[in-house]
Amino acid sequence: MTPGWESALSQLRQFYPPDLSPQYLKALVVPLLETLQIAAAATFLVIVFGLLLSLYVGARLPGARLLYALMTCVRAVPDLTLAIFCVIMFGLGKAAGMVALTIFYTAATGKVFADLFASADPGPVEALQSTGGGRVAVALVGLLPLRLNDLLTYGAYQLESVVRAATIVGAVGAGGLGTELYGAIINYEYPRAGTLILILVMVVAVVDRLAWLVRRYPKFLLVLAVVGVASVLMNRPHMVPLAYAIGRFRSMLPPQAPDHLERVPGLVGETLLMAFGGTLLATILAVPLGVAAARNLSPVFVYFPARRFLEFLRSVPEVAWGLVLMGVAGLGPKIGILALGLHSAGSLGKLFAESLENVPPEPVLAMTATGGSRIAITSFAHLPLAFAPMVVHSLFRLEWNMRAAAVVGMISAGGIGQALFNAQQLFHYREMVWYLIVTWALVMLTDAINTRVRKHWRVSEVIVR
Repeated sequence: MTPGWESALSQLRQFYPPDLSPQYLKALVVPLLETLQIAAAATFLVIVFGLLLSLYVGARLPGARLLYALMTCVRAVPDLTLAIFCVIMFGLGKAAGMVALTIFYTAATGKVFADLFASADPGPVEALQSTGGGRVAVALVGLLPLRLNDLLTYGAYQLESVVRAATIVGAVGAGGLGTELYGAIINYEYPRAGTLILILVMVVAVVDRLAWLVRRYPKFLLVLAVVGVASVLMNRPHMVPLAYAIGRFRSMLPPQAPDHLERVPGLVGETLLMAFGGTLLATILAVPLGVAAARNLSPVFVYFPARRFLEFLRSVPEVAWGLVLMGVAGLGPKIGILALGLHSAGSLGKLFAESLENVPPEPVLAMTATGGSRIAITSFAHLPLAFAPMVVHSLFRLEWNMRAAAVVGMISAGGIGQALFNAQQLFHYREMVWYLIVTWALVMLTDAINTRVRKHWRVSEVIVR
């Protein structure tokens, strides 16, 4: 074993055993409740606002195209950047985290819901229109019932996504476990960081179970709605220093290019390297893990631990993966590739497994009748039939990782994200906004390419990230 790997393993061993002392666990109760409150409040607001916006777009009311374009633009801004802006406006604490997640995920959810409505079977909708029903009535009575199951599936998935994101925004002072995790790692309190990561894994596992309950028993949404409303009331902003916030935002305009403009192409290249490299690594890992986690392909003693492992990978935020793996990759884009790859492998592995489980049974039964082995049936039936949605999953993940590359930049992974974070830390706000615009343009370009690829392949269904 080389000295570099010995040093890396030595650093990773510092996270074990985790600090499970009663005093520390008791101290984590409040941060854990803060993260859950932020997630519950944001999820409730996101589902409500996202559904209303998507119904407006689905009904094709005046300004629907402009609204759809606005949601596409907002979701291109990294959630961590939105959290920084919200901290400026509302100060440190849960309110800033709740507002930031609500803005970002409302745009993301509203766009996906609108795409779901756009891909609904046109027959029933046209039949309702022929009766003279108005656009709003057609959307409520026609589009909503047609896509209800898909809305529940994506809404349940967003609950898990918001819980993870609530940890990320905590790293910039929005409260909760994220603040604790970031502080533990930068202060070299690795056993405590190990405890926090273990708690995150368990929380995501519980949330995954809640998501399953929502999909199977939609009435359970009423309980979650009550919790969401209570969380919104408890975490609403109590004071908005409007004059101060306006002054800070004015100092950000107009955007100003950095003095060393010749460095920007290199920063863009590092961002692209992290996004593409992380997505490629995640895809390579997710294919075998997805096969192992598919219930129709693997026995229970294989798919059960595989699913738990995928939960572990995706429950640790990209920033936390990067901080943990600094001893392996050091600083620079390599740490970004590893962080994005490991986290994304957890998400893609789950989605690949569900794609394999959802393949039409007829071709599989036909190949099974020929006496083909399980490996042959998986290779020549399940994987080819699931190939298109798996590719679309990967494309959506590439778009996501383009944003996430800006987030991991805060841990010295390089790219536009690191430049943006450094500008924010030095109070160079006009330069920070300029880097933000570059990041936004990269995400929008990726989204445009994804859209063209999906249209070319005629993939009508919307695949969740």
